[in-house]
Amino acid sequence: MIQAFGNEIYKTKGLRLGDKNLAADLIVQLLEVQKKIKHPFVSSKHIGLNLQLFIIDLNLVKDETSSFKRTFINPELKSTKAPLVSGLEDDPSIPRLSVSIERPKQIEISFLDENLTEHTEVFSDLAARWILHGIDQVNGISIIDKLNKHRQRSVKSQLKRISEQKVETNYKLEYE
Repeated sequence: MIQAFGNEIYKTKGLRLGDKNLAADLIVQLLEVQKKIKHPFVSSKHIGLNLQLFIIDLNLVKDETSSFKRTFINPELKSTKAPLVSGLEDDPSIPRLSVSIERPKQIEISFLDENLTEHTEVFSDLAARWILHGIDQVNGISIIDKLNKHRQRSVKSQLKRISEQKVETNYKLEYE
């Protein structure tokens, strides 16, 4: 079950995670959800937990040949490198809506992995895009927030359809 867009959890900064056992349990839950919904990105917020944890699996992106699959806990953006590149993004909490977002082509972040081992790494292209999507989400920023006011108005009817539970998905959405 995925928390639908509009839930207050998406508007707040997630709490830092430091318990290895809790992290391991949550990662198992997120992997099960990800397998069920077949989406490259799933976060703790999708399952109703306001924590800084997300998983990316680019094997689930159509026409993508990357085998990139990683867990990110307490991620922090350290730097970005131009150029900005536009690309379509979507989110399981906002079904049937893809929006074009400009993001840096390359980023450097620090994060903990599934064993709570700290890393600082550079990511590029599609991996960087999805990582930034995840960092935004665990910090209370949605892809809708990244749109200009005109584009936000243009997707309003789709957001209304979601809030009225009129959008079909292959997974269950939970509404507040």
